Amino acid sequence: MTDATGLFITIFTAVLVTFLRIWFLMLISVLLALVLGILAARVRTAGAIIVPITNVLQAVPVISFFPIILVFFIVRIGGGLGVELATDFLIITALIWNLILGVYEAIIHIPEQYHQVSRVFGIGLWNKLSNLYLPASFPMIVSNIMPSFASGLFYVTLSEVISVGSQTYSVFGVGSIAIQFADSLNYSGMYLLILTLVVGIALNFYLIINPLINRAERYSFQLEAMEAPAVRKREPNVFVSAMSQRVTEILSTGRNTIASLNRILPGSARRSQEQVKGRVRISDRTINVVVGTILLLIIGLSIYFIAQSGFKEAFTTYLIKLEFLQKMIVGTLYDLLRIAIVYLLSLVTMVPLAIALGRRKVSGRFTTGIFQIVYSIPAPILFPLIVLFLTPSLSGVTGYEIAFNVNVIIITFLSAAAYIFFNVYGAVLSIPSELKVISRTFKLSWAMEMRNLVIPAIIPALITGSMAAFGSYWGGLMVAEYAVIGGKQYSVSNGLMLFIDQAIYGGNLIMADAIDMFMVVVIVLISYLLWMRLYSYSKKRYTL
Repeated sequence: MTDATGLFITIFTAVLVTFLRIWFLMLISVLLALVLGILAARVRTAGAIIVPITNVLQAVPVISFFPIILVFFIVRIGGGLGVELATDFLIITALIWNLILGVYEAIIHIPEQYHQVSRVFGIGLWNKLSNLYLPASFPMIVSNIMPSFASGLFYVTLSEVISVGSQTYSVFGVGSIAIQFADSLNYSGMYLLILTLVVGIALNFYLIINPLINRAERYSFQLEAMEAPAVRKREPNVFVSAMSQRVTEILSTGRNTIASLNRILPGSARRSQEQVKGRVRISDRTINVVVGTILLLIIGLSIYFIAQSGFKEAFTTYLIKLEFLQKMIVGTLYDLLRIAIVYLLSLVTMVPLAIALGRRKVSGRFTTGIFQIVYSIPAPILFPLIVLFLTPSLSGVTGYEIAFNVNVIIITFLSAAAYIFFNVYGAVLSIPSELKVISRTFKLSWAMEMRNLVIPAIIPALITGSMAAFGSYWGGLMVAEYAVIGGKQYSVSNGLMLFIDQAIYGGNLIMADAIDMFMVVVIVLISYLLWMRLYSYSKKRYTL
């Protein structure tokens, strides 16, 4: 066996293992999302607990869970099992939140008449799950799988190798061999790994994601026959609106049928009703109390374990000290400046591209397929090549600090810019065809059409994409602000993510916990004071 053959087999096996790990955890995440999403939609106390917590956790970057998993899984459990569980837990936190909210949104938009009919006929829980809740949730789950897959691939490459002080913990996969290639400056291995990843991602899209998308379309209806067939509606909206329309059409027939059966077969109807009434039915109040108590117990245990993971000591040792807080504030300002630059770059590149492709009616399946393949390539795999080639080239002109910050901007851009593209692209495709016809009929200028039609249509989607991108930018910063490649250290001079990296690499997990707590507070405040207000305003102000 030649070295080239052995290298390819190693890379192929690593990619296969990583993909299997992601899909296995994706299945677990979907099952959890179904349970939690349905509970949140159908049980009042569950909704009051699950939805706000999920919204907060979705706003918090996945990377903020890193110190928790380091202490709990690696330090307390240890061994190969602890490392594997740490990797799996981090990936699940990258996959699950948008799936929960997607299921919740799908279930709450099921017309109440369906639930009324199910109660009339005494339809059981399993029947409702298989014939109502799962079909209703399926399009939303599928629409979130590819972004979740890309996010999981990003964080799996980050978490498959974890260095704490002098100790390095790893599981076999793309991330572990990528680190090996970077440390040994094995460029051929890095190039072959990237190529194999691209092929693997493409096969995943065309063999798994694409069939799922086609299957999801079975649960959608054509909303209006007069609409141009080339215009693609966002699947969740089509599903919800069409479902409501179909229910309105059939419910009167259903009621009449039930009434007729009661008149024609009174004995059978009474027996059927008596059978339904004879079943043991738990009151809504009891369900609310039991589910709410269980969820609060789970939350309490989670808080306890988090506190035991060093957060209590982190608070007393670091967070109450003014010097520490001042340093964190300065680091946060540096990182917010970097995020602002990346966000502006995302706006000036992704928004015009999404509008142009959407207005020209470029095939939605082809365009999203190409972009999903490209943006699914994990930035941590590209980072060593960017640093090794770009930093020396720019340093002679700009100096090391600016040169390395350019690398940070590039990696951070690659980590999240696609969120803005896909949200804006979907909004442009979903502009009602009647409005486009009116624009052509009155021969509106390009500037007038943009100002009065396209821009108002994309603003809510742009805010949604910006919220998602904002959380992912922090993951890109953590990857890029500090690295050791080929035995040489590369870092920025200041930054909040730099401080977390240094604390973890230095083995000071208590400080990492303290920085993590500070970061979560800052990001949640920004999300609710800025993004959530912008989102609410855009929904009220810009609705077609």
